[in-house]
Amino acid sequence: MKGLFGLVITLSIITPVTIFFGYIIMDEGDQFTAEHYMVTGLSTVPLIFALLVKFLMTGAEKDKE
Repeated sequence: MKGLFGLVITLSIITPVTIFFGYIIMDEGDQFTAEHYMVTGLSTVPLIFALLVKFLMTGAEKDKE
């Protein structure tokens, strides 16, 4: 289970960075708009959920042992 959470968290960290640099490359360095910032910010939501679930599951795993 730890490996799965590690994979999800890694992908959730890579996604906003990829979107951020993707917009820069697509816009050829033009200034960001509010929509660019919004999409980059919203792409961090999976990371927040993954960290929350991992935090909640660590307590459950400790109770089993």
